[in-house]
Amino acid sequence: MSKLPTFLIVGAVKAGTTSLHEYLQMHPEVFMSPVKETNFFSDADMLFEHFNVDYRQDVNVNLDKYLDGPMDKKIHIAHVRTPEQYRKLYRDVKNEKAIGEVSNSYLYLPSTPKAIKNMLPDVQIVMILRNPVERLFSQYLMNLKLGKITEKDLLKEIAADQKKAIKGWGVSHLYLEVGSYFEQVKRYYDTFPPEQIKVILFDDFKKDAKGTMADLFAFLHVDASYQLDMSQRYNEAGMPRFGKLNYWLTQIGVYGLVKKIFSPELKEKIKGIIYTKNNIPTITEAEKTYLINYYREDITALSKLINRDLSAWLK
Repeated sequence: MSKLPTFLIVGAVKAGTTSLHEYLQMHPEVFMSPVKETNFFSDADMLFEHFNVDYRQDVNVNLDKYLDGPMDKKIHIAHVRTPEQYRKLYRDVKNEKAIGEVSNSYLYLPSTPKAIKNMLPDVQIVMILRNPVERLFSQYLMNLKLGKITEKDLLKEIAADQKKAIKGWGVSHLYLEVGSYFEQVKRYYDTFPPEQIKVILFDDFKKDAKGTMADLFAFLHVDASYQLDMSQRYNEAGMPRFGKLNYWLTQIGVYGLVKKIFSPELKEKIKGIIYTKNNIPTITEAEKTYLINYYREDITALSKLINRDLSAWLK
């Protein structure tokens, strides 16, 4: 019988989970799922029939064919729907001490903690939290970069997302909602004992990535002295050179096709043609003030819950 995860990284979106995943899978005592985001435990809260075009493209994978094959090519995101599919992800586990996966939907969607508890009662829960204002703006820049949106006014983009008739994971962008961490984190503390939960702050990770990873390795009971190659940066910001063309190519599925058929090396070359690191927008003081005021009560409550000083998030 296949082994199952001993730990789960549950989010948050645009808070460093891709970097955590990449660094974890470098460790010889850690096995990471070949599908980075399986979304298995959040299945009950997914509005599959309402997924937007770009998210539907992202998760459009022939999963059974993949799971029955060598699984030598990593997949960023999919929707694993059955326990049988989920177990197959871990069939190649050998003697690794820690087994895990990363799914950002797990932190946000409400039924997930209990679903995890029912199947993996002793699993370790890891979450990385970023200043919600910075997290939101990073998500907004990512959506511009990937051609998911074209609106250059941040507050107008947020307002448009809030007005959508149907909202949900993969349906709307949930700019404001994803950064309202208190209730999301509290659900895990209400479900699991505190010794099974590890909260990492993105600020600490950014300031001391090696120290943060060593601390995480110790939490996962693997060799904390293992030296990682941390030269690679993941999910760097960038802007499309041709905004409206970029949006159109995303909507008709060209980028989704590129992701599936081209090699990583060729995809990097294509990115160099499509994106530029010049003229990346910055958040205005008015936008920042609005968002700080929106999140103020949530940040204060979260600070008490996790017993961390988050006053820097209110500046």
